[in-house]
Amino acid sequence: MTDSAVADHAAIERRTRRALLGAGAIGAVVALASSRPASASPGLSDDDTALVGFAIGLELAARDLYDAALDAGATGSIWGVLREQHEGAAQLLSGLSGLSANARNDEAFDAFVGGFRTTTSAAAFELENIAAATHTELLASVTETEAASAIASIAAIESRHATVLAGIAGQDDLDSLFSNSAQALSPEA
Repeated sequence: MTDSAVADHAAIERRTRRALLGAGAIGAVVALASSRPASASPGLSDDDTALVGFAIGLELAARDLYDAALDAGATGSIWGVLREQHEGAAQLLSGLSGLSANARNDEAFDAFVGGFRTTTSAAAFELENIAAATHTELLASVTETEAASAIASIAAIESRHATVLAGIAGQDDLDSLFSNSAQALSPEA
């Protein structure tokens, strides 16, 4: 085998692994979302409103962290794309809940901003895993169907973000690619 054939095989193997990871994450999120009762009632309960507000704040913190990375000189279109996806997620949740999407989670922002300004890919990989874990955890508590569905979709997307960022950050450990051991943020904190 030539060096280019080996490189081509390795690239195909990485894409296959990422596709498998994405499919597994989606399946897990869908299974979790469908395994708990959800109401089809109009509007959100006070508890659901608080949880969706927490999710909006986390998404806005992620958006602002990608802005900080771009302001610090991060290059490549991915940082702007991720920024826009997090803003879109916040807007989606805002539209479903009627809450304003104008207040980020400052605690999350402050915890990550240093890393986003210096080692963007590693900090972003960690953030996306934490965000995916947080949204997955929120699914256990949100009872309104549309909100739960939106949060499940966001969790799956953030799992995909983490997979892409793992490659950019040079992560090749299968455990870090196929499992998320990140600690979810708590809305009670």
